[in-house]
Amino acid sequence: MPSRDERRCHYDAFVAHVRGLCRTPRIRSRLENGRGQPLTECPRMDAYLVKPCQGFGARRAHYTIASLIALERPVPDWTESTPASPAHLGLDLDDPLESESALLDGWARRPNLGRTLADAARAHPHTAAGWQREVEVMGVLSADLLHTRLPHTIQRLLHLGLECDFAVLLEDLAQWDFDPLDVAGRWRHSFYLTVPDTLLEL
Repeated sequence: MPSRDERRCHYDAFVAHVRGLCRTPRIRSRLENGRGQPLTECPRMDAYLVKPCQGFGARRAHYTIASLIALERPVPDWTESTPASPAHLGLDLDDPLESESALLDGWARRPNLGRTLADAARAHPHTAAGWQREVEVMGVLSADLLHTRLPHTIQRLLHLGLECDFAVLLEDLAQWDFDPLDVAGRWRHSFYLTVPDTLLEL
């Protein structure tokens, strides 16, 4: 079974891989058509995603993330990078303790979905109450309903010019089946720690 660090490096690599796929309009269209759908309705995604998912479980989480990435539009500076890797963090690869500590710290600083919703609320104060309801509603959804709802939420964020850290979201979706209360709690905490009280419905 992969370690937490291995999974997180995989999540970054998976996001970079899917963005590379999305440079081809035909493939991007096939991935985008899987948004919100159960795995049984996504056979055309298998050719592109079965191998990249192999060995890491959470197949629906991977497929959902691929469909959400396809909602973006490719930009020239997309690269096949893995921002959470030790090399990108400037770590001493010969010192495993330093590498592990900095990798975990770096990941913890990256925005989860709650933080991204909070950024939308801060950038557009008149929508803050709606984003507050969104983070609260998502926290009580089943996995099926969450996967169905996410495309609409992500589309709204993208329309506002906000970026989602899809690798972090992939980890959260992978954990949702096992501990949804923990994931939902982290989203709410990030949201409420970021949004000023003056914008909240208290």
